[in-house]
Amino acid sequence: MTCPDCEAAQTASHHGGYHANCQGCQVRALATGPGFWESSRAGTMTPGYRKALETTFGDDWKSSHAQVKAEGERLKNLEKKPEGSQE
Repeated sequence: MTCPDCEAAQTASHHGGYHANCQGCQVRALATGPGFWESSRAGTMTPGYRKALETTFGDDWKSSHAQVKAEGERLKNLEKKPEGSQE
């Protein structure tokens, strides 16, 4: 991992730095965004979230959606860790 913001986000679930040309940052931005949250709550992919995926990742949006879901889960689990935990 070479992006300093992706590196920082590995241990800080609410890290606010992003690089526009970094796919990891794009995935994290969508995983923490309102479209993904709304889709998660609805239990289905909303049109707005799908459009965001297509706009960001083009024809590769389906595999990128899997990455966004995994990142969302990783961030949720990171928030559950006790402060200072190295697990």
